Amino acid sequence: MMPDWVSYIGFSVGWSVVRHMKEDRAYKIFDRGGERSWRKRGKGVIQYEKNLRRVVPSATPDELKELSNAGFRKYARYWCEAFRIPDWPQERILGLHVEDVEILEKSYQGGRAPVVVTPHAGNYDAAGAYFAARFGAFATVAERLRPEKLFQKFLEYRKALGMEILAQNDPYVFSTLEERVRSGNTVALVGDRDLSRHGVPVTFFGEPTRMPAGAALLARRSGHDLVPTMLWVADGVNCAKVFPPVAIDADGEEAPAVAAAIQGVADVFAGAIAEHPTDWHMLQPLWVADLDPRRDPMHGRVGEAPNA
Repeated sequence: MMPDWVSYIGFSVGWSVVRHMKEDRAYKIFDRGGERSWRKRGKGVIQYEKNLRRVVPSATPDELKELSNAGFRKYARYWCEAFRIPDWPQERILGLHVEDVEILEKSYQGGRAPVVVTPHAGNYDAAGAYFAARFGAFATVAERLRPEKLFQKFLEYRKALGMEILAQNDPYVFSTLEERVRSGNTVALVGDRDLSRHGVPVTFFGEPTRMPAGAALLARRSGHDLVPTMLWVADGVNCAKVFPPVAIDADGEEAPAVAAAIQGVADVFAGAIAEHPTDWHMLQPLWVADLDPRRDPMHGRVGEAPNA
């Protein structure tokens, strides 16, 4: 792990230098960087290929390597764009290709902004900027980065794109999100990786794992739609597909209702990721079988009902 000051300097240089490069040159540099990172065969590459093996079980070893190479290069492209998006004109931000956007428009009718949930895929900053530009106020949650100065830079950067960013470890984060969605603001959360180690047990690509309960809990308590969305890049264009709202039982007990909804989200994610495996940026252990049981209090207890 690099020292905090190295991270800060690296990102600062990115925002001050990469954004001023010619676009073709910037993309080429990051593409080569993604290729070099993949060729080092570090822990991230090995884990990414283990994850992809679940997504594309029929892939041969050579095909799996091709997929992981493409995935790393697309992830590098995301970081290139992350540094450059603040300078994109409004028409480019609104140029995000969105399939079935009318599902979102229907959710907004009557001031009922949706709770959007996505996997770690595509360019979520470009999607966030699109949502903010098209539908207005937009709130999301991000893991707090170190050092604090770097996290503040990310806050400033995403605020400039029209997003409100709340720190994941803020004790009031859920109540703030609930207030935002009830006020008519879009809330979008990444929902495929449980950082709390206390998420909802689900089956994902046929294996047990857990996913965070926050999006479903927020949608149920507010009465707003829970809308899964997939993000990817095709021929250099950022794309999104909006799926129909996942049903949530509003009358029964909360914990099983939330658990069922998150399983519904997991099923949608699985189908979408299978269509765009190289756009899924999951370089970390995700399934219970890959987690260290000494650090995972839920290991061996994935069948228990969640305490949402």
